[in-house]
Amino acid sequence: MNWIYYMPAGLSAIGGLLCLIPKTSFEKDISIVVSFMTLGASIIVAFMPDVYSSGLYVDGFSKIMQIMISAVYVLTVIFSISYLDHIQNKLFQTNLYFLLLNLFVVSMFFTVVVDNIGLLWVGVEATTVTSALLITTDNNELAVEATWRYIVIVSAGLTISLLATIFIYGGAHTLSLKTLLHTHQTTKIVSVGALLGIIGYGTKGGIFPMHTWLPDAHGRAPAPISAMFSAVLLAVALYAVARLIEIVPIEGVRNFAVVLGSLSVIVASMMTFSQKYYKRMFAYSSIENMGVALIGIALGGNAFIGSMVIILTHSFAKSAAFFLTGNILAGYRTSVIKEVKGISRIMPLTGYSLFFSALAVTGAPPFGTFFGEILIMTKLINVYGPGIAILIASFLVVAFIGINYRVVYMAFSQPSGESKNLDDNAAIPIVGLVIAFSIIFTTPLIYYLLRGVVAR
Repeated sequence: MNWIYYMPAGLSAIGGLLCLIPKTSFEKDISIVVSFMTLGASIIVAFMPDVYSSGLYVDGFSKIMQIMISAVYVLTVIFSISYLDHIQNKLFQTNLYFLLLNLFVVSMFFTVVVDNIGLLWVGVEATTVTSALLITTDNNELAVEATWRYIVIVSAGLTISLLATIFIYGGAHTLSLKTLLHTHQTTKIVSVGALLGIIGYGTKGGIFPMHTWLPDAHGRAPAPISAMFSAVLLAVALYAVARLIEIVPIEGVRNFAVVLGSLSVIVASMMTFSQKYYKRMFAYSSIENMGVALIGIALGGNAFIGSMVIILTHSFAKSAAFFLTGNILAGYRTSVIKEVKGISRIMPLTGYSLFFSALAVTGAPPFGTFFGEILIMTKLINVYGPGIAILIASFLVVAFIGINYRVVYMAFSQPSGESKNLDDNAAIPIVGLVIAFSIIFTTPLIYYLLRGVVAR
């Protein structure tokens, strides 16, 4: 029965290949069908026993990641169908867009179930190959430039990750995730490998100091691709980081991860105040969220649960926010914050949904992000004392003010000029926002699925 665990990746791979059939709108129909099938398969896998054989490593952590990827996949496919009509100068045909999107999802599904850190590296690298062209869907010079920056910086990070894999193999003489996790490596060479891996995979996850590709790529990619990047790609990269911290659960590795997470929060929070473009602003918000999540992953215990609540809430709320930026860009024909006014009057559903999405990703109660941050701050106080916790909390407040001040301006100021009402595209973002709100009620299930990971 182990083939069932491969179903999400297999179905999305089949969907991608079927997109090559030269039939009008077939790629859209098949992508919708396949995305819903992968969601169903991921839910089925969640209720099946954990498996650590046949090249698979599927525990509660993997199951949560699969459900998150497949759910955002469904929302992205449906939103893409209407949004692509607003792109006037597409680089390639629609069927190639959906082919790349499906293969992008395949690589992420593969990454979170494979029992081999070498193949895990291959999966993360494959996300670069399949996603790079998607950034240039809206064919313009700035998008191409952002794509090259994404490829160069992320490839450099993944080269470091490959070196980390070599170090770990040299010290442990195995690449099996199962073996590594159950032997808890503490040798110096494996520890160095873990430190390098945190930097390397952290590059893909938008973690300081190699986070600089993220605002450019998110800012220039089409709205549904920005949503996929922020909602699931960053989380998949953190999945790899979390596995490395599990493999080498020593104080030095955890402290290193906490430092990088803290610096990510600090830098991203300060940068939100200087942003002129709303998509770049939300990109820096993603860096801040991933920084907080990394701190929780490094601390472990209930803080790890808090990180998963943040990652899941961020996944759906931030994908909703980026979908909504697509509506705004199509309606206002500008990505400059000061030129977007009165969204709630012109596009009421879009305006109010953007407001609540911003609250969700910046940690306002009653959204799960707030409670996840409370769990992390509590553990941070217990481990490092109140000083560090107050510092991080202060910058979270800075990010909250910087983002929500601008969103309130965009949503509720007096409109000026002409713009189109594209509220008919707001249904999918609203669904994502509702799911984001609901995450807090699934915390007992999250804890149940992660009980083995938390105990390690």
